[in-house]
Amino acid sequence: MEEEAIFKTESLSKSFGKKKVLNNISLNIPKGSYFGIIGLSGSGKTTLMNILIGYWKQSSGKVFFDGKQLKFSKTRLHENIGFATQSISVYPLLTAKENLAYFGRLYGMKDESIRKRTTAILDLMDLTDAENLLAKELSTGMIRRLDIACSLIHNPKVLFLDEPTEDLDPVLRKEMLALIKKINDQGKTIIMASHMLDEVEVVCSRIAIIHNGEIIECGSPDELKGKYSKNEEIHLISSPGNYVSILKKMGKMDISNIVLKRNKVVLYTPKAEKVLKRLLGIIEGNKERIVSLKVHKPTMEEVFEYITKRH
Repeated sequence: MEEEAIFKTESLSKSFGKKKVLNNISLNIPKGSYFGIIGLSGSGKTTLMNILIGYWKQSSGKVFFDGKQLKFSKTRLHENIGFATQSISVYPLLTAKENLAYFGRLYGMKDESIRKRTTAILDLMDLTDAENLLAKELSTGMIRRLDIACSLIHNPKVLFLDEPTEDLDPVLRKEMLALIKKINDQGKTIIMASHMLDEVEVVCSRIAIIHNGEIIECGSPDELKGKYSKNEEIHLISSPGNYVSILKKMGKMDISNIVLKRNKVVLYTPKAEKVLKRLLGIIEGNKERIVSLKVHKPTMEEVFEYITKRH
């Protein structure tokens, strides 16, 4: 059964002069999902997002928001979406609270609504203690959180994020992703464009791969990995490392491929749990000591490289 879509496109295309940037894109983005859009630089990610938020008009095709086709009036759309771009949009000489009030007024909110929403959003974004600090005095992580807070001030249904962890260190990236997941858990649809494939793999419930202006694959991380390979990899390093003996006893059942390296063996199998259980029994019988044993699934980076090269 198809999930209810918050955004839907039908045969969407966009050209700038003679250059076609998006070509015949048909896409469903489910309500409440954490939806990732990934692609190489220049593949059309940002163009697609700019059309969905109503900033640009498509050259052909249709866009639907919450079941209704978007035509010329974008008022209903703008009331229900927030957008945090790669470039920080907050004003450095306004305090955190003043920035939120300013953006609230841009959305047509009344002062009382702004006041109540500001309290809630500062708490959500862990910025309560910084409400009276000038934006220019905030740390990199805090100013990125304030930028997202400003896009949420009017309590939209959908939050668009363009490279939200760009230029953040690993600790701040992890904190930012946890915060975005928290926003998603409150029922908001998150649509995120990113080239950080390891992040997208962990947080997104669905991922669209865009390549040369076309959506070439779309699905959950596990679905996309399944198209790349049905196998998992078992990496074994043991001591004294009598791998030939171990492999003879393993046989070929449920093993697609074996790679014997200088100090380890790698087994490729669609039934990792079953093969691993047999492997551990043989290791114990051979009186081998396990130095390292890992089960490795294809990463999103490997999947992305495989799928884009195939096209």
